[in-house]
Amino acid sequence: MDSQVRILSAKDVVAEEIRALIYNGTIASGERISTDDLAERFGVSRTPVRDALQQLSVEGLVTITPRVGVFVREISPQEITDVYQIKTALEPMMAAWAAVRGTVEQRNALLLSVADLERAAEAEDVPAYVRMIEERHEKMLAMAGSGGLRDALGVLDGRVRLLRFRNLSQPGSLAESVAGHRAVAEAIAAGDPQAAYNAMQAHKTRSTEKVEALMPATDSDTPSITQLAAGRRGTTRSTRGPRKRPSATSI
Repeated sequence: MDSQVRILSAKDVVAEEIRALIYNGTIASGERISTDDLAERFGVSRTPVRDALQQLSVEGLVTITPRVGVFVREISPQEITDVYQIKTALEPMMAAWAAVRGTVEQRNALLLSVADLERAAEAEDVPAYVRMIEERHEKMLAMAGSGGLRDALGVLDGRVRLLRFRNLSQPGSLAESVAGHRAVAEAIAAGDPQAAYNAMQAHKTRSTEKVEALMPATDSDTPSITQLAAGRRGTTRSTRGPRKRPSATSI
């Protein structure tokens, strides 16, 4: 039993180290990951490295192809845009349900914990900040009490984890993010589902706008979430011609 605990502990430590290498770009998008190299780098056997990579695969950071290898996951600009738009449609519902289904204690605790976000933002500690917002997301899902919503968002979140880290590393992003999270938490603490819905929608729409600014739209017929939020439909084809998207690795 003790041996099993030690293996799991090593896996968690190795997984955190690999996440850091991916987040800071030391291991680039699309790059092949060598189990042997990582085992040597971290001074461990291959077993915790393989276990860690399996965990990162579940999180959406790497892809494992049998008999081919393990690679840092690449996300296309279209997939990123789609995922953010879906999250913008679903997460306001999560916030609204949290406002009416969460206990008073849960809702107040969520608001009080904004102070932790503010400290991480002031310290410009992006890894800690990302962990905190993921924990907040989990708490809101627990308050919302919807298995279906949890399943839907769980699939999506792993796909944007790396992008979330890189976006929050941009100047001014942490302060803007904190303001959005505080507005959501205040509405949830007040037990106001409509205000919680609106605050989360505004927060996610701003996030989506930043992504769309990084990835200029092509001549797609699909309206963006910001167009829908403003009550506008996207036009069919632009008369100015398509604009180039940056590659997934440049995001």
